Amino acid sequence: MHIYEWKSQYDVGLQLIDVEHKNLIACINKLIIAQNLEQHIVLKLADEVIAYAEFHFLSEENIMYLTQYPELASHAEIHKKLIEQLREHRKDLSKSVHCLQDFVTFLVRWFIEHTQTVDPEVAKHVLNYKPLPNSPEYMIQKIAKEHYES
Repeated sequence: MHIYEWKSQYDVGLQLIDVEHKNLIACINKLIIAQNLEQHIVLKLADEVIAYAEFHFLSEENIMYLTQYPELASHAEIHKKLIEQLREHRKDLSKSVHCLQDFVTFLVRWFIEHTQTVDPEVAKHVLNYKPLPNSPEYMIQKIAKEHYES
């Protein structure tokens, strides 16, 4: 397996989300680098990938909630299904580390498709959202824009 480099095509247009996506790729790369180590190490790194994906999805869904994203429920359902699928792949990994390629390939394909189709819509919504001044939504948008513009 090869290491995955960040490509500009993965940028969704909102640095808050892009930074977390870069961290997810870094977690995947750690797993790839460790592929020839003992199985318990590989399994711990697979657990890290799943835990980071869960964190990222919660973070992303909070942004959607605070900006009243109209597709939040369907987007959250997509996230939920991915976590379920990753857990199934993780069960396979506990039986044989040879399933690591399937785990990584599945996740990377999902990531590329998701970051190029669904997540850019979230970023566009967040950047165009007009909340009431000094509301929690206003503060989230302000932070998001400051990070994006820096």
